[in-house]
Amino acid sequence: MAEKWRKFKEDMKKKRLSGKSQKGKDVSKREITVQMLSADVSGKAQKYSRIGPREFVQLYDDDDEDLDRFYTKEEMTIERVKDACLKHFEPKVGNNVVCDILAGEQGPSCASLKQIPNMNLIYVRFINKSSTADAPVFVDDTDPVHPQSTTVKRKGPNSVPSPKKAKISTPMPKSLSVTHMLKLGKLINKSTTTIHLYGFNLADMSWSSSPRAVEFSVSEDVLGEGAFRKAYKAESKDESFAGSWVVKEYNENALDVIAETNQTLETHTKKVVQMHSLAQNFASQLKTSVEQNGMQESFNDCFHYGSVYLGKKGDEFVTVEEFVDGEFSKYINNDGTLCKNVNEVILQKQSVFLIFLLKNPTI
Repeated sequence: MAEKWRKFKEDMKKKRLSGKSQKGKDVSKREITVQMLSADVSGKAQKYSRIGPREFVQLYDDDDEDLDRFYTKEEMTIERVKDACLKHFEPKVGNNVVCDILAGEQGPSCASLKQIPNMNLIYVRFINKSSTADAPVFVDDTDPVHPQSTTVKRKGPNSVPSPKKAKISTPMPKSLSVTHMLKLGKLINKSTTTIHLYGFNLADMSWSSSPRAVEFSVSEDVLGEGAFRKAYKAESKDESFAGSWVVKEYNENALDVIAETNQTLETHTKKVVQMHSLAQNFASQLKTSVEQNGMQESFNDCFHYGSVYLGKKGDEFVTVEEFVDGEFSKYINNDGTLCKNVNEVILQKQSVFLIFLLKNPTI
Protein backbone atom coordinates (compact mmCIF):
# COMPACT_ATOMS: atom_id res chain seq x y z
CA MET A 1 0.00 0.00 0.00
CA ALA A 2 2.87 2.38 0.87
CA GLU A 3 4.50 1.64 -2.49
CA LYS A 4 1.31 2.52 -4.38
CA TRP A 5 0.96 5.76 -2.42
CA ARG A 6 4.58 6.75 -3.19
CA LYS A 7 4.09 6.02 -6.88
CA PHE A 8 0.88 8.08 -6.91
CA LYS A 9 2.70 11.09 -5.38
CA GLU A 10 5.48 10.81 -7.97
CA ASP A 11 2.96 10.72 -10.82
CA MET A 12 1.17 13.80 -9.50
CA LYS A 13 4.51 15.62 -9.10
CA LYS A 14 5.45 14.85 -12.71
CA LYS A 15 2.06 16.09 -13.87
CA ARG A 16 2.48 19.41 -12.02
CA LEU A 17 6.01 19.92 -13.31
CA SER A 18 5.03 19.11 -16.89
CA GLY A 19 2.25 21.72 -16.71
CA LYS A 20 4.68 24.38 -15.49
CA SER A 21 7.22 23.57 -18.18
CA GLN A 22 4.59 23.99 -20.88
CA LYS A 23 3.44 27.34 -19.47
CA GLY A 24 4.91 30.23 -21.39
CA LYS A 25 6.02 28.06 -24.27
CA ASP A 26 5.37 29.57 -27.72
CA VAL A 27 2.48 27.82 -29.37
CA SER A 28 3.03 27.11 -33.04
CA LYS A 29 0.35 28.01 -35.58
CA ARG A 30 -0.73 26.61 -38.90
CA GLU A 31 -3.75 28.84 -39.42
CA ILE A 32 -5.13 32.09 -38.05
CA THR A 33 -8.65 33.45 -37.52
CA VAL A 34 -9.31 36.56 -39.62
CA GLN A 35 -12.19 39.07 -39.70
CA MET A 36 -12.42 41.06 -42.94
CA LEU A 37 -13.39 44.74 -42.58
CA SER A 38 -14.40 47.48 -45.01
CA ALA A 39 -11.75 49.67 -46.65
CA ASP A 40 -13.09 52.89 -45.07
CA VAL A 41 -14.71 53.88 -41.79
CA SER A 42 -18.39 54.82 -41.62
CA GLY A 43 -21.01 55.99 -39.14
CA LYS A 44 -20.75 58.30 -36.14
CA ALA A 45 -18.37 55.93 -34.35
CA GLN A 46 -16.00 55.96 -37.35
CA LYS A 47 -15.67 52.18 -37.36
CA TYR A 48 -14.73 49.76 -40.10
CA SER A 49 -17.74 47.59 -41.00
CA ARG A 50 -17.49 43.80 -40.80
CA ILE A 51 -17.71 41.98 -44.13
CA GLY A 52 -18.87 38.38 -43.86
CA PRO A 53 -18.11 35.95 -41.02
CA ARG A 54 -14.74 35.15 -39.49
CA GLU A 55 -12.62 32.79 -41.57
CA PHE A 56 -9.69 30.46 -40.99
CA VAL A 57 -6.68 31.51 -43.08
CA GLN A 58 -3.88 29.01 -43.58
CA LEU A 59 -0.33 30.29 -43.30
CA TYR A 60 2.01 29.25 -46.05
CA ASP A 61 5.48 29.80 -47.47
CA ASP A 62 6.23 29.83 -51.20
CA ASP A 63 9.54 28.05 -50.57
CA ASP A 64 8.04 25.40 -48.30
CA GLU A 65 6.58 22.28 -49.92
CA ASP A 66 4.86 21.21 -46.70
CA LEU A 67 1.58 23.17 -46.63
CA ASP A 68 0.60 21.62 -43.29
CA ARG A 69 3.65 22.78 -41.36
CA PHE A 70 3.34 24.75 -38.12
CA TYR A 71 4.97 28.17 -37.69
CA THR A 72 6.54 29.10 -34.37
CA LYS A 73 6.36 32.57 -32.87
CA GLU A 74 9.84 33.36 -34.19
CA GLU A 75 8.78 32.39 -37.73
CA MET A 76 5.60 34.47 -37.63
CA THR A 77 6.01 37.86 -39.33
CA ILE A 78 3.46 40.47 -40.32
CA GLU A 79 4.40 40.05 -43.98
CA ARG A 80 3.67 36.31 -43.80
CA VAL A 81 0.24 37.06 -42.32
CA LYS A 82 -0.50 39.66 -45.03
CA ASP A 83 0.58 37.29 -47.84
CA ALA A 84 -1.65 34.54 -46.45
CA CYS A 85 -4.66 36.90 -46.25
CA LEU A 86 -4.08 38.19 -49.80
CA LYS A 87 -3.98 34.63 -51.14
CA HIS A 88 -7.06 33.54 -49.15
CA PHE A 89 -9.29 36.54 -50.00
CA GLU A 90 -8.11 37.01 -53.61
CA PRO A 91 -11.35 35.53 -55.13
CA LYS A 92 -13.35 38.21 -53.25
CA VAL A 93 -11.13 41.31 -53.46
CA GLY A 94 -9.02 40.66 -56.58
CA ASN A 95 -5.26 41.04 -56.92
CA ASN A 96 -5.03 44.83 -57.30
CA VAL A 97 -5.16 45.43 -53.54
CA VAL A 98 -2.83 45.57 -50.55
CA CYS A 99 -3.55 44.07 -47.14
CA ASP A 100 -3.66 46.29 -44.06
CA ILE A 101 -3.78 44.70 -40.60
CA LEU A 102 -5.74 46.66 -37.99
CA ALA A 103 -5.63 46.59 -34.20
CA GLY A 104 -9.44 46.59 -34.06
CA GLU A 105 -12.63 47.78 -35.72
CA GLN A 106 -11.56 51.39 -35.15
CA GLY A 107 -7.94 50.88 -36.17
CA PRO A 108 -5.15 51.84 -36.17
CA SER A 109 -2.97 50.05 -38.72
CA CYS A 110 -0.36 47.67 -37.32
CA ALA A 111 3.24 47.83 -38.52
CA SER A 112 4.39 44.76 -36.58
CA LEU A 113 3.01 41.71 -34.80
CA LYS A 114 3.74 43.35 -31.44
CA GLN A 115 1.05 45.95 -32.15
CA ILE A 116 -1.69 43.33 -32.69
CA PRO A 117 -3.61 43.13 -29.36
CA ASN A 118 -4.91 39.59 -29.84
CA MET A 119 -3.39 37.06 -32.23
CA ASN A 120 -6.43 34.82 -31.76
CA LEU A 121 -8.44 37.20 -33.99
CA ILE A 122 -6.82 39.40 -36.64
CA TYR A 123 -8.67 42.26 -38.35
CA VAL A 124 -7.73 43.04 -41.96
CA ARG A 125 -8.90 45.40 -44.68
CA PHE A 126 -7.96 45.56 -48.37
CA ILE A 127 -7.14 48.84 -50.12
CA ASN A 128 -6.70 49.46 -53.84
CA LYS A 129 -3.05 49.86 -54.80
CA SER A 130 -3.82 53.15 -56.55
CA SER A 131 -4.96 54.75 -53.27
CA THR A 132 -1.82 53.59 -51.41
CA ALA A 133 0.76 54.85 -53.91
CA ASP A 134 1.61 57.85 -51.73
CA ALA A 135 1.10 56.13 -48.37
CA PRO A 136 4.08 55.77 -46.02
CA VAL A 137 5.86 52.42 -45.99
CA PHE A 138 6.03 50.66 -42.62
CA VAL A 139 8.91 48.35 -41.75
CA ASP A 140 8.39 45.26 -39.61
CA ASP A 141 10.50 45.75 -36.49
CA THR A 142 10.75 42.00 -35.86
CA ASP A 143 13.79 41.87 -38.12
CA PRO A 144 16.34 44.42 -36.82
CA VAL A 145 18.37 46.26 -39.41
CA HIS A 146 22.13 46.01 -38.84
CA PRO A 147 24.33 48.75 -40.26
CA GLN A 148 26.84 47.43 -42.78
CA SER A 149 30.47 48.08 -41.92
CA THR A 150 32.60 49.52 -44.70
CA THR A 151 36.38 49.51 -44.94
CA VAL A 152 38.37 52.18 -46.75
CA LYS A 153 41.22 50.81 -48.82
CA ARG A 154 44.15 53.16 -49.37
CA LYS A 155 45.59 53.34 -52.82
CA GLY A 156 49.29 53.04 -53.33
CA PRO A 157 51.32 55.48 -55.42
CA ASN A 158 51.48 53.05 -58.37
CA SER A 159 47.93 51.72 -58.18
CA VAL A 160 45.92 51.65 -61.40
CA PRO A 161 42.88 53.96 -61.27
CA SER A 162 39.63 52.01 -61.20
CA PRO A 163 37.15 52.68 -64.01
CA LYS A 164 34.22 54.90 -63.09
CA LYS A 165 30.86 53.19 -62.78
CA ALA A 166 28.20 54.29 -65.22
CA LYS A 167 25.54 56.42 -63.57
CA ILE A 168 22.04 55.02 -63.70
CA SER A 169 19.65 57.57 -65.10
CA THR A 170 16.62 58.17 -62.91
CA PRO A 171 13.30 59.16 -64.49
CA MET A 172 12.32 62.77 -63.94
CA PRO A 173 8.96 63.46 -62.28
CA LYS A 174 6.17 64.71 -64.51
CA SER A 175 5.84 68.48 -64.64
CA LEU A 176 2.59 70.02 -63.43
CA SER A 177 0.76 72.75 -65.25
CA VAL A 178 0.07 76.10 -63.62
CA THR A 179 -3.63 75.20 -63.40
CA HIS A 180 -2.88 72.00 -61.48
CA MET A 181 -0.55 73.82 -59.10
CA LEU A 182 -3.18 76.48 -58.38
CA LYS A 183 -5.78 73.76 -57.68
CA LEU A 184 -3.45 72.12 -55.17
CA GLY A 185 -3.49 75.38 -53.23
CA LYS A 186 -7.19 74.88 -52.51
CA LEU A 187 -8.60 72.45 -49.97
CA ILE A 188 -10.10 69.45 -51.76
CA ASN A 189 -12.87 67.79 -49.75
CA LYS A 190 -13.98 65.33 -52.42
CA SER A 191 -13.39 61.68 -51.53
CA THR A 192 -14.42 58.31 -52.92
CA THR A 193 -17.33 56.30 -51.52
CA THR A 194 -17.02 52.57 -50.79
CA ILE A 195 -20.12 50.57 -51.73
CA HIS A 196 -20.40 46.84 -51.00
CA LEU A 197 -22.04 45.18 -53.99
CA TYR A 198 -24.14 41.98 -53.98
CA GLY A 199 -25.10 40.15 -57.18
CA PHE A 200 -28.17 38.02 -57.91
CA ASN A 201 -27.84 34.75 -59.85
CA LEU A 202 -31.10 34.06 -61.69
CA ALA A 203 -30.06 30.53 -62.71
CA ASP A 204 -29.47 29.45 -59.09
CA MET A 205 -32.05 31.89 -57.64
CA SER A 206 -29.52 32.95 -55.03
CA TRP A 207 -27.65 36.01 -53.79
CA SER A 208 -23.89 36.24 -53.42
CA SER A 209 -22.90 35.54 -49.81
CA SER A 210 -19.87 37.83 -49.76
CA PRO A 211 -20.00 41.40 -51.12
CA ARG A 212 -17.42 43.07 -53.34
CA ALA A 213 -16.12 46.38 -51.97
CA VAL A 214 -15.84 48.91 -54.82
CA GLU A 215 -14.81 52.56 -54.60
CA PHE A 216 -16.90 55.11 -56.54
CA SER A 217 -16.54 58.84 -57.11
CA VAL A 218 -20.19 59.82 -56.71
CA SER A 219 -21.31 63.20 -58.07
CA GLU A 220 -23.06 65.57 -55.67
CA ASP A 221 -25.44 66.76 -58.41
CA VAL A 222 -28.69 64.86 -58.90
CA LEU A 223 -28.77 63.17 -62.32
CA GLY A 224 -32.52 62.52 -62.16
CA GLU A 225 -35.32 62.07 -59.64
CA GLY A 226 -38.45 59.91 -59.63
CA ALA A 227 -41.24 59.30 -57.16
CA PHE A 228 -39.13 56.93 -55.06
CA ARG A 229 -35.45 57.54 -55.72
CA LYS A 230 -32.76 60.03 -56.68
CA ALA A 231 -30.07 59.08 -59.19
CA TYR A 232 -26.43 60.18 -59.02
CA LYS A 233 -23.75 59.59 -61.64
CA ALA A 234 -20.67 57.74 -60.37
CA GLU A 235 -17.27 56.77 -61.74
CA SER A 236 -15.12 53.83 -60.72
CA LYS A 237 -11.53 52.87 -61.51
CA ASP A 238 -11.93 49.36 -60.14
CA GLU A 239 -10.65 46.69 -62.51
CA SER A 240 -14.03 44.95 -62.79
CA PHE A 241 -16.25 48.05 -62.54
CA ALA A 242 -14.29 50.65 -64.50
CA GLY A 243 -16.47 53.25 -66.21
CA SER A 244 -19.66 55.19 -65.52
CA TRP A 245 -22.44 53.98 -63.21
CA VAL A 246 -25.63 55.31 -61.63
CA VAL A 247 -26.22 55.12 -57.87
CA LYS A 248 -29.92 55.32 -56.92
CA GLU A 249 -30.86 56.32 -53.37
CA TYR A 250 -34.31 56.32 -51.75
CA ASN A 251 -35.95 59.62 -50.79
CA GLU A 252 -37.83 60.26 -47.55
CA ASN A 253 -41.24 59.59 -49.10
CA ALA A 254 -40.12 56.16 -50.32
CA LEU A 255 -38.93 55.16 -46.85
CA ASP A 256 -42.38 55.90 -45.40
CA VAL A 257 -44.20 54.00 -48.17
CA ILE A 258 -41.94 50.94 -47.86
CA ALA A 259 -42.41 50.92 -44.09
CA GLU A 260 -46.21 50.87 -44.56
CA THR A 261 -45.89 47.63 -46.58
CA ASN A 262 -44.12 45.95 -43.63
CA GLN A 263 -40.96 45.49 -45.69
CA THR A 264 -37.40 46.39 -44.84
CA LEU A 265 -35.37 48.56 -47.18
CA GLU A 266 -33.08 45.61 -47.88
CA THR A 267 -36.00 43.34 -48.86
CA HIS A 268 -37.53 45.94 -51.18
CA THR A 269 -34.18 46.68 -52.87
CA LYS A 270 -33.51 42.99 -53.38
CA LYS A 271 -36.90 42.61 -55.08
CA VAL A 272 -36.04 45.51 -57.41
CA VAL A 273 -32.83 43.76 -58.49
CA GLN A 274 -34.57 40.37 -58.82
CA MET A 275 -37.33 41.77 -61.08
CA HIS A 276 -34.71 43.52 -63.20
CA SER A 277 -32.83 40.22 -63.61
CA LEU A 278 -36.08 38.56 -64.71
CA ALA A 279 -36.76 41.26 -67.33
CA GLN A 280 -33.13 40.99 -68.47
CA ASN A 281 -33.63 37.26 -69.03
CA PHE A 282 -36.88 37.85 -70.99
CA ALA A 283 -35.16 40.35 -73.29
CA SER A 284 -32.32 37.90 -73.89
CA GLN A 285 -34.85 35.17 -74.82
CA LEU A 286 -36.55 37.50 -77.31
CA LYS A 287 -33.23 38.39 -78.95
CA THR A 288 -32.35 34.69 -79.28
CA SER A 289 -35.75 33.98 -80.87
CA VAL A 290 -35.31 36.83 -83.39
CA GLU A 291 -31.86 35.54 -84.39
CA GLN A 292 -33.02 31.91 -84.69
CA ASN A 293 -35.89 32.93 -87.00
CA GLY A 294 -33.65 35.16 -89.16
CA MET A 295 -35.60 38.34 -88.37
CA GLN A 296 -32.66 40.62 -87.50
CA GLU A 297 -33.22 42.97 -90.45
CA SER A 298 -36.98 43.40 -89.96
CA PHE A 299 -36.95 43.60 -86.17
CA ASN A 300 -33.64 45.50 -85.94
CA ASP A 301 -32.38 46.29 -82.42
CA CYS A 302 -33.76 44.26 -79.51
CA PHE A 303 -34.29 45.41 -75.94
CA HIS A 304 -31.22 45.36 -73.71
CA TYR A 305 -31.09 45.47 -69.92
CA GLY A 306 -27.82 46.46 -68.24
CA SER A 307 -26.41 45.07 -65.01
CA VAL A 308 -27.90 46.11 -61.67
CA TYR A 309 -26.39 45.35 -58.24
CA LEU A 310 -27.65 45.63 -54.70
CA GLY A 311 -25.35 48.04 -52.89
CA LYS A 312 -24.79 48.84 -49.23
CA LYS A 313 -23.36 52.28 -48.55
CA GLY A 314 -22.75 52.39 -44.82
CA ASP A 315 -26.16 51.50 -43.33
CA GLU A 316 -28.06 52.58 -46.47
CA PHE A 317 -29.25 50.23 -49.23
CA VAL A 318 -28.95 51.47 -52.83
CA THR A 319 -28.85 50.08 -56.36
CA VAL A 320 -25.84 50.48 -58.64
CA GLU A 321 -26.74 50.34 -62.34
CA GLU A 322 -24.91 50.72 -65.63
CA PHE A 323 -24.96 54.30 -66.94
CA VAL A 324 -26.81 54.71 -70.26
CA ASP A 325 -25.88 57.86 -72.17
CA GLY A 326 -28.71 59.86 -73.73
CA GLU A 327 -32.02 61.45 -72.75
CA PHE A 328 -34.57 59.58 -70.65
CA SER A 329 -37.94 59.05 -72.32
CA LYS A 330 -40.97 57.31 -70.80
CA TYR A 331 -43.23 55.29 -73.11
CA ILE A 332 -45.49 53.38 -70.75
CA ASN A 333 -46.67 53.76 -67.15
CA ASN A 334 -46.52 51.03 -64.53
CA ASP A 335 -50.33 50.74 -64.83
CA GLY A 336 -50.11 50.01 -68.58
CA THR A 337 -51.08 53.49 -69.81
CA LEU A 338 -49.19 54.55 -72.96
CA CYS A 339 -47.34 57.88 -72.76
CA LYS A 340 -46.45 58.17 -76.47
CA ASN A 341 -47.99 57.73 -79.90
CA VAL A 342 -48.92 54.09 -80.43
CA ASN A 343 -47.52 54.21 -83.98
CA GLU A 344 -43.95 54.65 -82.75
CA VAL A 345 -41.69 51.69 -83.53
CA ILE A 346 -40.52 51.20 -79.95
CA LEU A 347 -44.13 50.85 -78.73
CA GLN A 348 -44.80 48.28 -81.44
CA LYS A 349 -41.75 46.36 -80.26
CA GLN A 350 -43.09 46.48 -76.72
CA SER A 351 -46.33 44.91 -77.94
CA VAL A 352 -44.34 42.16 -79.67
CA PHE A 353 -42.37 41.65 -76.48
CA LEU A 354 -45.58 41.26 -74.44
CA ILE A 355 -47.11 38.81 -76.94
CA PHE A 356 -43.85 36.83 -76.94
CA LEU A 357 -44.02 36.46 -73.16
CA LEU A 358 -47.69 35.43 -73.20
CA LYS A 359 -47.07 32.76 -75.83
CA ASN A 360 -44.00 31.44 -74.03
CA PRO A 361 -44.99 31.24 -70.36
CA THR A 362 -42.22 28.76 -69.54
CA ILE A 363 -39.28 31.09 -70.21
